[in-house]
Amino acid sequence: LPDNVEELLKVPGIGPYTAGAIASISYGRPAPLVDGNVIRVFARLLTLPGSPASQELNRQCWKLAGDLLDPDAPAEFNQALMELGATVCTPQVPTCDRCPVRPFCQAAAQLAAGKIASVTTFPEKTPRKERSVVQLAAVVLTDEEGRLLLVQRPQKGLLAGQWELPSVVLSGTGSSSP
Repeated sequence: LPDNVEELLKVPGIGPYTAGAIASISYGRPAPLVDGNVIRVFARLLTLPGSPASQELNRQCWKLAGDLLDPDAPAEFNQALMELGATVCTPQVPTCDRCPVRPFCQAAAQLAAGKIASVTTFPEKTPRKERSVVQLAAVVLTDEEGRLLLVQRPQKGLLAGQWELPSVVLSGTGSSSP
């Protein structure tokens, strides 16, 4: 694999986070990375508005990750930041009393001042998409030799190109198999 973000991003399936992780952790290159844990840590530390899905919050977090990155120890910095979010600054039950950056945490300060009910106010919750329910009827057909009839799903959409039993939509939204 290449040892820098620019070349790693040219590899199919490698995005900015993976490129930053490989470059910094495997090769010691000064490359930032941002995942959900990092977004949560930065959002709470600086009381940044927006949900983790927000492009603006993501942009701010990538800038912060780049600005704060220790160029002499990028692997250690990135891993520590991700680990802080995974083990201390957790989504539901953070352990703020164990947090090494609590003195600098604006969410903790707001909590202490009674301005928010919990540090989990940050980042904002991503609105959940309404789930649709689809009922299907599937048919199991075999021939005299015990071979099973399968049909291939369309090449685009959910489970593209996979094989399944013939089925028909009974209710809800969706399309039946070919």
